[in-house]
Amino acid sequence: MAVVRGFAYPLQLGTDGQLQLAEDISVVEQNIISVLETRPFERVMRADYGFDPGIFDTMEPTAINARIWLAVTTYCPAVSDLTVDGGISKADNGVYNARLNYQVNGTQAPPLNLSLNI
Repeated sequence: MAVVRGFAYPLQLGTDGQLQLAEDISVVEQNIISVLETRPFERVMRADYGFDPGIFDTMEPTAINARIWLAVTTYCPAVSDLTVDGGISKADNGVYNARLNYQVNGTQAPPLNLSLNI
């Protein structure tokens, strides 16, 4: 199995002064978070990269889950067999809770639970 490597997200310095690296499931999880935290046009050279929070205006969990699935599968090629389950928080605090189940290069990753601000 190929090893997926990259810089840790968010960027951090290690004790040796070098940028910290992440591997495999850890780097893919960080890539998913990066995609969902980045808004379109925030990256000048990749204007379409990211997740548009305008989908929350629909307040329709099926549409929101589909948009999360599309963003992750488009920009995280190591992710496979992705399922997204989510819904608006019952506490009515402006939070959308999402649970992502996926595989990285054929290995099941632990579920990723995210709370996204609406």
